[in-house]
Amino acid sequence: MPDYRRAVEALKIVDSTQPLGTELFNALARITVSVAVEAVCLRYNSEKKKVEVYLIQRSPNDTAYPHEWHCPGSVMRPGESFKDVLGRLAEGEFGANLVSPRFVANINPSASEPEARGHFLSIVYLCTLEEKKALRGKWFSTDQLPEQTVEHHRTRIIPCALGAFVADNSFTRR
Repeated sequence: MPDYRRAVEALKIVDSTQPLGTELFNALARITVSVAVEAVCLRYNSEKKKVEVYLIQRSPNDTAYPHEWHCPGSVMRPGESFKDVLGRLAEGEFGANLVSPRFVANINPSASEPEARGHFLSIVYLCTLEEKKALRGKWFSTDQLPEQTVEHHRTRIIPCALGAFVADNSFTRR
């Protein structure tokens, strides 16, 4: 049986109110369940008659998904509410306000569909993005996502939000 005493003592000095840093986060993600809040911003482009999703490209130095496109999201920190996380995302990843965020689903991947970094319970919010000129990402048609889109966003997160968006909007009934 491994002796975890040194690890336990080291964890006691971690400030749970601060970001953990990539190396510690990745180590813990392998052995715990993390709660990821995913903000999926969709809009209907009436010129193209297509639903579009707002995606941001990850850094080439990202340890999990370098250069891949994704819906902005973040792991919930101890003591945070969903509203807190969405506020952090609006400021840090979108650079714009998220209007009317609405919970649409919990996605808990099965063992046959694991996430690369560990087990993440994704809490999906459908949001409207306050449009402004200097947005950090790009809009893509939901039926023409970039080839380098994070796989679980392409197969689970975006389709889940898209279903709620289509159900809510009358443009699909014309």
